Amino acid sequence: MFHRKKNVFAIIEISGVISASAPKSALSSSGFHLMKLLSFLSDLEDEDERLDGILLRLNTPGGTAGASEELARAIDRVKQARHVPVVASIADICCSGGYMVAVVADKIFANRQSLTGSIGTILQIPNYQELAEKIGIKTLTFKSGKMKDIGNPMRDMTDDERAFLDDIAHKGHDLFMSFVKEHRPDIQNETEMMDGRPVDALLAKENHLIDAFGTYLDAYDAMRERAGIG
Repeated sequence: MFHRKKNVFAIIEISGVISASAPKSALSSSGFHLMKLLSFLSDLEDEDERLDGILLRLNTPGGTAGASEELARAIDRVKQARHVPVVASIADICCSGGYMVAVVADKIFANRQSLTGSIGTILQIPNYQELAEKIGIKTLTFKSGKMKDIGNPMRDMTDDERAFLDDIAHKGHDLFMSFVKEHRPDIQNETEMMDGRPVDALLAKENHLIDAFGTYLDAYDAMRERAGIG
């Protein structure tokens, strides 16, 4: 929390990959810790504590779908409960799940050389079958259902498995796009802007993915202005 005279602002830094997993080292302050941030956001809902605005500082390539959505909805919940302005500031990058979080803000600032967008989902599964055959490695799989070892890297994927995973990816993409359009209905050229591509800040502003070019301090000033603070 940042207190300035009698005003109280929550400044939330979202840096690195968004994941439900805690940082690898408990002794390290680096890394993204979702549970701590969700707990902090829950505390912000306490109406007995003053809150004049929320500033999001984003520098993230995105992360897992579930954790990104959970974080975005938690911020939106505080925004709706406390009726405070939320402004986002993008540093170098705010893509994929990071952009899902950013769209909750009333206004999004980005540096002119920032990257954003990447509105899409992706599943990648390696396949080592040919390599295993070359070096003489075999695996034995015992399973109780035909889909239980879906994604097994030691064999080719069946058509049913491909269709199943493809359906998951498309459903996730549909949910992502719906969330973005709910919060930013004025996005232009939806086909291109929501096909998973990352876009530079100039293109993002032209198509209304962001609202303005500006630094962290510009975003801070905008938050104060929206809060009615001179």
